[in-house]
Amino acid sequence: MKRVFQFFLLLFCCLQFSESLAEDKPVVSVGAHTLTESDFKPTEEELASLKEDPMGAERRELQNFTKIVEFVEHHFVRDYAANYNLTAAPEFVASFKEAFGSESFNGKKLDELAEFAALQFAVDAHLYKAHGGRVVFDHSHPVLPIEAYFNAYKAYSEKQQLVFFDKDIAETWWLGLVRPNAVEIPASNVDFSVPWWHKLG
Repeated sequence: MKRVFQFFLLLFCCLQFSESLAEDKPVVSVGAHTLTESDFKPTEEELASLKEDPMGAERRELQNFTKIVEFVEHHFVRDYAANYNLTAAPEFVASFKEAFGSESFNGKKLDELAEFAALQFAVDAHLYKAHGGRVVFDHSHPVLPIEAYFNAYKAYSEKQQLVFFDKDIAETWWLGLVRPNAVEIPASNVDFSVPWWHKLG
C-alpha cells in the first residue's frame, strides 16, 4: 500500500504543477473504458483542504484507490451483464427503492443505484452458478461471491479486458480479492434466488 501511496502522491504533484498533461496516461481499463490520471485531478476546494489537513495526502490516496475499485466494479458488472444478456429485474429494482428510499435519498440517484444493484445481483447469481466458490460478507456487498469474481476478473485480465497500468496498484487491487479473514457464508446458506434486500420487506 505504501508504493500505491507514493504513486498517487507523485500523480498529485504532477497534476498540481501542470495545467495540462502532454499525455493523459491510463491507470486502469475495463473493456472499452479507461480511467486516466486526469480523472484524479483535485478541485480547488480539495487542494485547499489538502494544504490545511496534515493527513490530507493519505486521505486523498484512499479516495483515489476507492475510485479505482468502484470504476472496475461498475464497468465490469455492466460489461459482463451485456455479454451474457443479463438485466436488472424490475421487481428487485422496486424492492431496493422500497427498502432504501427516503426523503433525502430519492429521485435519479435512487433510481440509478437501484438499477445497478439489481443488475449486479444478476451478475452475482450468474457468476456463482458458473464458478461457485467462497461467498463472503462485505459491508457494501453483503453476499459477495468473491471467488467467482476473482475467476471472472482473472479471465478478463488474461484477455486484456482488465488492464492495470501500474504494477503496485494492480498488486494492491488483486490482494483485495483474497480476504482470508473475511466472514464466510456457509454454502448451505447461500441463496441467489433473490437479493438480500428483497428479504427486508
